[in-house]
Amino acid sequence: MPECLPFCAWRYNPEKVKIEEVVAPPYDIVSEKEIEEFKKKSPYNIFHLELPEDYNKAKELLENWKRSKVLIRDEFPTIYFYELEFIYQEKTFIRKGFILLVKLSPFEEGKILPHEKTYPKVTTDRFELLKATQFQFSQIFALYEDPQLKTIKNVNTKHKELLYEIKQKNETHRLYKIFDKEFIKELLKFLKNRNFYIADGHHRYETALKFREYMENIYGRDPYKDYNYTTIYICPIEDENLLMFPTHRVYYFENSEEVIKKFFQFAKIKKSLEIDKNYNFNHFFEKASCEWAILFGKEIKVFTLKEEIFEAIKKEDSLFSEIPLYNFLQILEKILNIKEEDLKEKGKVKFISQKDELIEEVKKGALGVVFPFISPVILKKVAQAKKLMPHKCTYFYPKILTGLILNEVSGKSLKYNENFYE
Repeated sequence: MPECLPFCAWRYNPEKVKIEEVVAPPYDIVSEKEIEEFKKKSPYNIFHLELPEDYNKAKELLENWKRSKVLIRDEFPTIYFYELEFIYQEKTFIRKGFILLVKLSPFEEGKILPHEKTYPKVTTDRFELLKATQFQFSQIFALYEDPQLKTIKNVNTKHKELLYEIKQKNETHRLYKIFDKEFIKELLKFLKNRNFYIADGHHRYETALKFREYMENIYGRDPYKDYNYTTIYICPIEDENLLMFPTHRVYYFENSEEVIKKFFQFAKIKKSLEIDKNYNFNHFFEKASCEWAILFGKEIKVFTLKEEIFEAIKKEDSLFSEIPLYNFLQILEKILNIKEEDLKEKGKVKFISQKDELIEEVKKGALGVVFPFISPVILKKVAQAKKLMPHKCTYFYPKILTGLILNEVSGKSLKYNENFYE
């Protein structure tokens, strides 16, 4: 099972920067325009490293920031506690989790389990950046099983020290350093026999595996070297504060009306109404696996699969038939005779999580597709079956911030952590 360790993170020096100006959301959920806006906020914004002009420039900046103490390293190994307070539909949630080192394990070993497909082009870009800087600027997000939520309930004020508190819109991010050694040992002991299910960061995890192989060619195989590990943000899959949204689609077709007409071979309309951004789209759906809504022009059409079509899909793959996106793509790809990944390569599809952004694209002439919510339990079932959901099937909300914790993987020894191994 995965071995978890405390570590000495690199992080921003609050005496040198305003922390709210240097952190950012994950790079893959922001637009090019937003990326530039974040870079303009501060010459030390994390996107200057995460999304640099070139890889060597990132390395140069990183070394400058370390020398000038913009970035500082914690002296003693610890585990970081991340508290994310947010409002969704007028209700307050507080999601709690930990950031720690996790020993890398190939997916086929069944210790760390993926749930969705990846694109090689993205992994190549991330690998070249990691090779140049030998730093991880953001964390993989994974889930673990803790039905009684013992791990997060046991954290109290005597265990932790507040490092940062950042308010953004309706979110408050708090990062703590856990200094209680006995608590850390108990947490590591609890996690020792548990699988991790990757929620976000499949490309980053594959990049870390590739980087380990690269470093082993230089330093050889040494279990104590830092490149055997990666930083992961983990939280319990059973936590009701863990919100897993669907990822909606926007398609850019020349003949959207013709495409919609072809859906009637496979599905029927349950209801039709005018687009209104105030709708809670999830209220449209009753049988989640069989339904989706198409937005085009000024109208929303809620479709439900014909029973015989759903039964045929279910017969072919009963597990995947529980996923509305999978069922939708089975139909769309038959209609268009093209895979969604090929549409992505052609710039014909965009993945969107926020309904306001989707409606704006529809106003410009695109065809939008909205999907129902599904339970995080389906992610676990798919991962345990060693299957992969369609790309961008899920969207965990909210995202943790990039730049709060940085991790060095330059071939240094982690032997100072040896007393935490048991």
